[in-house]
Amino acid sequence: MHIGVDLDNTVLDATSAFLHYYNIASGFSLTHEDVNDFYLYRLYGWNETERDVVYHKYGSDIHWNSSPLPMAVEVLQQLFSKHQITIITARPLLFRDVTVEWLKHHKINYHNITLIENKLQECMDSNIDVLIDDGPHYAEEFALMNKPVILFEQPYNLSVTSDSVYRASSWIEVNKHIEYLEAKLID
Repeated sequence: MHIGVDLDNTVLDATSAFLHYYNIASGFSLTHEDVNDFYLYRLYGWNETERDVVYHKYGSDIHWNSSPLPMAVEVLQQLFSKHQITIITARPLLFRDVTVEWLKHHKINYHNITLIENKLQECMDSNIDVLIDDGPHYAEEFALMNKPVILFEQPYNLSVTSDSVYRASSWIEVNKHIEYLEAKLID
């Protein structure tokens, strides 16, 4: 199978790093319990322009200082040995180098990497069989196209429901969904 894999809050805990640096920039002290929006910057009352200023200042630190989620590295290593893995992240191209270095540092192998906002189009163009992501809007887009998505459970995506959406709260569950989908594709 060709598997598309998001990074932030899918492979790694981006929320902790974003909260840390956004709190520095804002003087706030928001915690994980405050996070109920995919677009974290909105919790700070920022518009996109204000977010961009903070993100461009701290983005490299945010991305370098994010920790892998439990079992993400191990499961991805197993998947890499059997499947084609494409990292598909909506991070700006500005953060490509730190992203590649972070993946290398954590020994996460992949075949391709794409930094793009329109993940659905990229997945269609690249013949991705399944996307692993946390974004509610990406899951909804995929569901409309009847493309399977493994939705890494986060507080902001709990309302997404579809037969094409497979929820996972751990990488062990992600792996079980991949095995199921692989068997389903062979049938």
